[in-house]
Amino acid sequence: MDISIDYTKAERQAQSLEQCASDLLQQSGELSSIISTVRRSWQGETASAYIRKLEILENELRANADRCSNDAADFRARINAIRRADEEARAAMED
Repeated sequence: MDISIDYTKAERQAQSLEQCASDLLQQSGELSSIISTVRRSWQGETASAYIRKLEILENELRANADRCSNDAADFRARINAIRRADEEARAAMED
């Protein structure tokens, strides 16, 4: 049985996760700007409740960005380990 891994495709998938992390961080920054605007232009109990909800969302976006970034790094490390093992196995078979 021959198992084949498309390392180029795996790298593209890691890059996709990194792009996702970048996009989430950008959206978090945009939300932070919105929160600042809301703070300056809206006062009262309702405003405070709304701002708290926005801050929760901002924190969730940042946490998801961190998870995507960490997942990309873990995925890339595992693929590289598999690639090295694959190369070592091929070299051993040639000897």
